[in-house]
Amino acid sequence: MSNQISTIHNPDKRQDNDVLVKVVSNEVLPAFKAYYPSSDFSWRGNLMMFANEYAKQLYGMNILVVHVRAALESARLRSATERHPPNPIEFKVLCLHARGMPTLEQCMSEINEQRIKNYGENKEWSEPLVYWLNQQIAGARATLADNSWQKMAKNRYTELAEIYGKGELSPIPLKIEYNAPPAYLKYAGNGHG
Repeated sequence: MSNQISTIHNPDKRQDNDVLVKVVSNEVLPAFKAYYPSSDFSWRGNLMMFANEYAKQLYGMNILVVHVRAALESARLRSATERHPPNPIEFKVLCLHARGMPTLEQCMSEINEQRIKNYGENKEWSEPLVYWLNQQIAGARATLADNSWQKMAKNRYTELAEIYGKGELSPIPLKIEYNAPPAYLKYAGNGHG
């Protein structure tokens, strides 16, 4: 079996999706059953429906088998503290983490660090995902309760993860150089003379 399970350039989308469904049904769902035994799985007779749902989330994200297996390891570690397995969207995010996308915790840490160190100044962001997440949540920080703001940040992060996975996240905009006007202009009026 090829290590690549989803590509944008392959014209045979049905075949790509079939490979994804096979990997999910043969590896992911059985692993979830083992990692989360107390969870109420109702997959009897619906295994392919669940496999299709998980595969649909992964399709077009350039996810490789190695990413799926790394996400399974993350799900295994997560099973120590959580009762239910990752849903299809959460599993997609775990696969994207394996592909190199920063976690929500890493993004929030950088946003908070930039806010403290570079308050009111231009900030150097490590990654477009962090920049765009900050753009979407920074303004609401002052008006929302902390738990509401964190929930909003998680929702925005999940939305941006979808764009990141498809390779459609815009780069960080170039900074516009700010040149203060010459001192004499402050005495010259506004120029509408």
